[in-house]
Amino acid sequence: MSAVSAAAAGTAAAHTKDARDARIVAAVDTARDELIAVSRDIHAHPELNYEERHASAVLADLLERHGFAVERAVGGVETAFRATARGRGPGPTVAFLAEYDALPDIGHGCGHNLIALSNAGAGIGAKAALDDLDGGVQVIGTPAEEGGGGKIRLLEAGVFEGVGVALSSHPASHHTVIPTEFEGGWGLAMIGFRYAFHGQAAHAAVAPHEGVNALNAVLRLFSGIDALRQHLRDDVRIHGVITDGGKAPNVVPDFAAANFMLRSRDRAYLADVVEKVRRVGEGAALETGARLEVLPYYPFVTPKGTHAMYENGRPNAVLARLAAAAAPIARLRLDPPPAGHRTSGGASSDFGNVSQVVPAFALGFAVSATPVPGHSPAMREAAATDLAHERALAVARTLGIVATDLLATPALLDEARADFSARAAQEVRP
Repeated sequence: MSAVSAAAAGTAAAHTKDARDARIVAAVDTARDELIAVSRDIHAHPELNYEERHASAVLADLLERHGFAVERAVGGVETAFRATARGRGPGPTVAFLAEYDALPDIGHGCGHNLIALSNAGAGIGAKAALDDLDGGVQVIGTPAEEGGGGKIRLLEAGVFEGVGVALSSHPASHHTVIPTEFEGGWGLAMIGFRYAFHGQAAHAAVAPHEGVNALNAVLRLFSGIDALRQHLRDDVRIHGVITDGGKAPNVVPDFAAANFMLRSRDRAYLADVVEKVRRVGEGAALETGARLEVLPYYPFVTPKGTHAMYENGRPNAVLARLAAAAAPIARLRLDPPPAGHRTSGGASSDFGNVSQVVPAFALGFAVSATPVPGHSPAMREAAATDLAHERALAVARTLGIVATDLLATPALLDEARADFSARAAQEVRP
C-alpha cells in the first residue's frame, strides 16, 4: 500500500470512529431523561441483596424498550438478567455489569442506582453503533454485590461464558481518576467468618466458678487480633462486630459470637491471614475453656461446599487507556490523581471475581464537588443529585465508546487479553 493509500485508509478509519462515537453519544443523550428517571426510581426503592425485584424489573423493561433481547432470572438468580444486542455478524461480546442493590438501613449509600444508570446507558449507546460491527454487547444485571456475591453465583452458573471483556463503573466521591499504571491489583480480596464460642451458663454471683464465659473468649479474640495486627502486611484489614454477648449481666454467657471480615491485597496472603486469625480464636477458646466454632459468614458457601471469596481485582491497563482516551469525547471530566492516591484501594467487590476470569475495567467517577464517605447517608444523598446523574451519563458514553472500540479493532481486544494473561502469570495463588 502506498503512503497516500495508507493515509487515506487511516483517515477513513478515523472518520468511521468519529461517526460511531457520535452515534453513541447521541443515543445516550437521547435516553438521558429516561435513564435518570430509572436511577431515581431505583434510588427511591432501595432493596437488599437478592431482593432487588423492582430494580431488576425496571432495568430489564428499559432495555427491552430499547430493542435488547432480555433474559430474566438468568443463572437461577431471580433478580439477575441478561440483555443482549448483536451486530452485523459473529464476533466477541463486551458486557456492561449493572448493580442495583442497596445497604441495610442506609439505602443507596453506595450509589448503585448510578451504576445501574451508567451501564444500562452504556449498553444503549453501544447498541446504536452495532450495525457496522461484528460481535455484540450485553448488559448483565448483577444483584447482591453488597454481601451476597451475586457475580460469583452468575460466574458459577455460566452466565459469563462467551463474554470477552467486562466493563462497569462505581461512584468515587469527588474525583474522577482513570489510572493507567497500577500498583499490583486494585481492591482487596475479602472473606468473612463467624467465630462462635460455646461455654457453660452459671449464676454470675452464686456460682461463677461453675461457668465458662463465652463472652470472655470473644473479648480475647478481639485482643488477640489487635496484637496480631503489628505482624501483618499494611494492606491487611480485619474488622468485626460482636453479634451475641449474653442475655443478662448476672448470668455467665454460655454463647457469644463475632462476625469478622478479613481482607488483603491478594488471596494467597489472605489465606495466611485466615489461618492466623483461626489460631487466635483457638487460643481464646483454650484460655477460657470455651469451644470454638468457625462458620462461613461472607459472602456464601457454594453448592460444592466451598466458602466463596471476593477476589482482588486484576487491573487492565489497555482498557484503562481506552477509557481515558474516550473520556473527552464522552464529555467526562477527568481529575488529576489526588496526593497519596493509590490504585490498589481498600474496598472489595465481586467485580474482582469477574476480573480474574476475563479482562475487566470499572470506571470510578465523582458524584460530588466535595468529599463524601462511601456507605454513608451523605453518599446516599449525593447519589440522587443532578451532578451525580450528569457524571453517570458521561460514564455511560465513555464505556459505550470503549466497548465499540474493542469490537471495531480486534487488535485492541488482543492487547487487553495479553495484559490480562501477563498479570495472571504474575499472581501467586494458593
